[in-house]
Amino acid sequence: INYKIMENKNGLVAFALLGLAVGTAAYYLLGTEDRKKQLDRANEGVKSLTKSIKDISKKEAKRAAKLAKSAKEDLEELRGKAKEAGKNVVDKASDKASEWANRASDAANSFANKASDAASNVASKASDVAADAKSEINKA
Repeated sequence: INYKIMENKNGLVAFALLGLAVGTAAYYLLGTEDRKKQLDRANEGVKSLTKSIKDISKKEAKRAAKLAKSAKEDLEELRGKAKEAGKNVVDKASDKASEWANRASDAANSFANKASDAASNVASKASDVAADAKSEINKA
């Protein structure tokens, strides 16, 4: 029991010393009118600094938002340009493919016409040879 009483007394003494220290500090800071004014000026300085930091933070946040928006717009513009460039490449490739297909078709038609003409000439010569042979046979 004596031990617990001693603990309570020590706790009470520590609490009293803490109260005395806080009271002394308060008296030191607020004991005279001049110190009260200094404390008020210090508080005003802290308030002013806090307000300045808040204002700067707001301005910088707005500026960052504007930069982000601008970057997004630039990205969308670049994306649109890339899409358009890709479309142009596909269109040009399609045009070239059509041009090559037309050339191939023209070449095939030309070859077919030449082959047809050659076949007609061969047929005509064969007919002439057959007519000559028939004529020779009839003479004999």
